[in-house]
Amino acid sequence: MAVRIFAAIMLLSIIALAYTSFGATVSLTGLCTYSSVSSNTVNVSFSLQNSGDFPATGVSLIPKGLGPLASANISAYSIGSIYPNATRGATFNLSNLPMPGSYILEVIVSYFQGSSNFFAAFPCRFNYDSGNLTDYLAPISAGYSDGKLNIGLFNIGSKPINTTINIIAPPQVRYSPPNRTATIDPQSDYNTSFNVSVGKLSGLANASLGVSMVAGYVYDGKYYSTLENLYLSSSSSTTTSISSSLLIVGAFVAVFVILIGLIIFSVMRKRKRSRQGQ
Repeated sequence: MAVRIFAAIMLLSIIALAYTSFGATVSLTGLCTYSSVSSNTVNVSFSLQNSGDFPATGVSLIPKGLGPLASANISAYSIGSIYPNATRGATFNLSNLPMPGSYILEVIVSYFQGSSNFFAAFPCRFNYDSGNLTDYLAPISAGYSDGKLNIGLFNIGSKPINTTINIIAPPQVRYSPPNRTATIDPQSDYNTSFNVSVGKLSGLANASLGVSMVAGYVYDGKYYSTLENLYLSSSSSTTTSISSSLLIVGAFVAVFVILIGLIIFSVMRKRKRSRQGQ
């Protein structure tokens, strides 16, 4: 009976340790919708859904306009906590848009998982008074290797395009230069790169970080934003893995529990033999 009870205690201990090490995650997905409310004004609604099994707390949305919206003063929002399977968000009012076209609003999300602060970056694309637009700059390549983010664009239009290329990334992703400018001839391609390094992520040994490339330009009186999304891995950087530490601690705890159990079992067995000898 004592052996069965001990085995049950050990099983419960291992389950608890496994949950502590692997079970708690926050997974945020961003969604943008927009609507024109008056001349030169658009309301952009941004929502976050937590599809993980752990709450995101202290969630803040920090918006930043790109291209013609770079000088716009857009207030940050604090939206509190997002529990598993819940959705929360905010609406940003963007006015004085200079011309019809396609624009990008960058939204940096700051949140806490437990006591650790994490960040994510989302591109929020919306159209203003432009109908359906077809990008004249087509992304032909985008990838990350050996500390460089490599980007290729092709001008499918009939005129030269003057473009500014920006990167949308969370703060732990550092890149240089801040942007690239180029003139791309008709029916020609353009290749460039950014130097990129991924900072330490507290508690994550190997994480995928979403980043975006945005090429903004004017063509025939309309503003265009070519968008391409990709992911960087933090595995190449030096990180501190809380999960690995917990596994080591768990192993020591498991060994300690086993030793204590063996000692108790040995003592009980000796007492039993002593009573039988009497």
